Amino acid sequence: MVHNILFDRPLPEGQRINVGNDMIINDISSIYNLPVFKNLFRVYFTFLLVQYILIYACVPLEEIENRPAMCIISNIYILIMFTINASILPLCSSTIPTLVSLRCLFCSFVLELGGTVLNIIAVVHSLRAGKMYQIEKEHGKATPKRTSVEAYINVFIVLAMTFSILATGTVLSLVIVCERSLEYITGKVDRRHLKAEKKKLGVISTDSIEKFNKQQETYF
Repeated sequence: MVHNILFDRPLPEGQRINVGNDMIINDISSIYNLPVFKNLFRVYFTFLLVQYILIYACVPLEEIENRPAMCIISNIYILIMFTINASILPLCSSTIPTLVSLRCLFCSFVLELGGTVLNIIAVVHSLRAGKMYQIEKEHGKATPKRTSVEAYINVFIVLAMTFSILATGTVLSLVIVCERSLEYITGKVDRRHLKAEKKKLGVISTDSIEKFNKQQETYF
């Protein structure tokens, strides 16, 4: 059973973790910074919910004169994107990074990026559209009532674009963290980091030993 960073209890501190292939990790903190990873997931989950809520704020009015079609298309896309991302979120948020979680996070990033592009296009079209009116047919009156709503629509569609950009940046950060942690698990550790750790531990390299021996021979 895969441990989930969002829905399961935190792992006990210092618990040894079996990541497969006869590899044991003594502590989760040796893979990556768990609090940062967890907080990034919480922030992304919040942004995802805000995007879902904004759909109902962006399209509350049915008959709008001069509203660009892209405003509706972007909201429909965000609704589909939210459904897909909410479905794969349990796989994305596995505490121990796996290839499946990385692929799911990358899919979320691609979906969020598509939503961001559509929202940007929708904002540009909306700001260029000019006046937009809600058409309301009142009972007993031949002439429908026209209410200016362009300020309302523009404010909420700009908010939708902003949170879409923030969500895209957050899920991209999660992809990077997950990818680097997988590289660590598979042994592809940055050699500069290993050298820095050796210096901290006071490990003497082979080159330094040979240099010391030559100096000793020269001296005597």
